[in-house]
Amino acid sequence: MNIGAATSFRYVTGVTLGDVVGMDKAALDLPEDYLEAEFCEDFKTRAEICARTWDRPYPQEMLMDIVPLGTSKSDWNFDVSKHKRVLNLVHEVTDEDNIKQDKSIDVYGRFDDEEEGEA
Repeated sequence: MNIGAATSFRYVTGVTLGDVVGMDKAALDLPEDYLEAEFCEDFKTRAEICARTWDRPYPQEMLMDIVPLGTSKSDWNFDVSKHKRVLNLVHEVTDEDNIKQDKSIDVYGRFDDEEEGEA
């Protein structure tokens, strides 16, 4: 993101977990149109999971400079035309998802029993 790569972020604000779990948008420094948005499903849980990632040494040492706490940044290379992000996608497995294994590449010997039964 910081080197100009395409991203799905338009606006980033450096906040603490305590700032966001209260879900008080007025307390955050957000653009006006962001104040109208709703929090996602399981927001508190998702925020806690994200906070654990940022608690590790690498993000603390290398990434916190991109948007320091208490600041905001909006000059990203925003582009969602190539890689669509779909939240809460549920993939339902169907029979069409099954791939038939060719006997010539069976490394587990699953077809050995069939061949012995035919002989």
